[in-house]
Amino acid sequence: MAVPNSSMARTARVGAMQTKLASIDTLVDKGAISAAEAAKRRQAVAQEMSGRQWRLNIKALVGLLFFSAVLLAILRSLAEPGGPLWLFAIPPVVAQVGDYATVLAPLVAISVAIERLLETVFDWFEQSTRSAAEVLAAPREALDWIGREYQEAYQAAAEAAATTGVTVTPAQAEVLAQAEERLAKAEARLRSWTGAPEYRAWKRALSIWIGLLVGLVVAIMGDLGMFHIIGVPAPRLLDMLVTGLIIGAGPGPMHSIIGILQSGKDAVNNLAELARGKAVRDAAQALLIQSQVK
Repeated sequence: MAVPNSSMARTARVGAMQTKLASIDTLVDKGAISAAEAAKRRQAVAQEMSGRQWRLNIKALVGLLFFSAVLLAILRSLAEPGGPLWLFAIPPVVAQVGDYATVLAPLVAISVAIERLLETVFDWFEQSTRSAAEVLAAPREALDWIGREYQEAYQAAAEAAATTGVTVTPAQAEVLAQAEERLAKAEARLRSWTGAPEYRAWKRALSIWIGLLVGLVVAIMGDLGMFHIIGVPAPRLLDMLVTGLIIGAGPGPMHSIIGILQSGKDAVNNLAELARGKAVRDAAQALLIQSQVK
C-alpha cells in the first residue's frame, strides 16, 4: 500500500530536497561528477528550497485589497445615472441623529455576520482536515490486523524452522512495522496541524484580510455609509471604503467606534448645556445690574 511521504506540503518539499541531495552524494561516491559540480548542484537545491518559501507580503495584500475595492466601486457606479461621478457626490445627511448604538445597529449586525461566516468556513476546513486523519486511521487498523496475522505466521514459520533447520529473516516484518509507524506519524501530524503556530498565524492573517474584503464588498454593493448615517458629510466613495473596513474588522472595533462617537456626542451636549447655562446666568446678571442702575 502506498503511503504518502507527508501530510504537509512543506515537509514533502523538504523530503524531495533531501532526496536530491542524497542523489548528488551518490553521484560523487561513484565518481560520476566532480566535487565542484556537486557543490554547484547543492547550491542550486538550496536556492530552490529558499525560493519556495512563501511569506505574507503585507504591502501587496493591502494594495490588492484597495485595488479590488476601488475597481468594484467603479463597476458599481456604472449602474448609477451619474456614472463614476456618483462616487464623489456627497449624499444628503440626516438632520437629527439619535443614539449611535441604535442607528449603527445594522452595521454591527453585518459585522457579526461576516465574523460568523469566516468562523464557519475555517471550522469546516479544520473539520475536513480531522476527517482526513480519520481516513488515515482506517488503513492503520488494517495494518494492525495484517501485522497480527503476519506475526502468527512468523511464529509458525519460526517453529517450523526450528525443526527443519531453515533460517527465517525478519526483513518483511521490519518493512511492515516501518510502514505502520510511518502511517501513524502521518495521522498524528495531520491531527496536530490545525494547532500549529504557523497555521494559527496564517489563519489570523487570512481571516482579517478576507473579513476586510467582504466588508468592502458589502459596503460598496449595498451603498452603506457610516458618515451618512451619523450625519457627517463625506464623498460616497470615502464613506463606503471607511464603512467597509470598519464592518470587516469585526464587531469589536465597531463597538469601540460606537463608544467613542457616543462619548464625543455626550461631551458636546454637556458643553452645550454648560454654555446655555452660562448664557442664562450672564443675562440674569445683566438684568440685575440694569435694574440697580435705574
